[in-house]
Amino acid sequence: MTEIIWTAGAGRELQEVYEQLEDYHEGDGAALLEDVERNLALLADQPYMGGYFEKPTRKLLIGRRFGIIYSPENRGVVLLAFVDLRRDLQPLRKRMRDWFGGRE
Repeated sequence: MTEIIWTAGAGRELQEVYEQLEDYHEGDGAALLEDVERNLALLADQPYMGGYFEKPTRKLLIGRRFGIIYSPENRGVVLLAFVDLRRDLQPLRKRMRDWFGGRE
């Protein structure tokens, strides 16, 4: 089983979404966390299961509207961002290209 490594940014983004969901309807945030945990267990066993987001990063769908952007690496699966997939993703794509410098 591959180690899951959260970046500070991805953890912060998940926390923000959790709080928004809980403020809207109590229990929705907890349901999201359960869904995240279930999907990360699968990801730990199959690090290449998500489709490409911006090579070499991949995207794991969480529910109908969220996604985890991650990079499978030798040290484990690095979670780079937790995003609402309904938003404009171009700034995030640019950030990934800049971060990885066109590496595939």
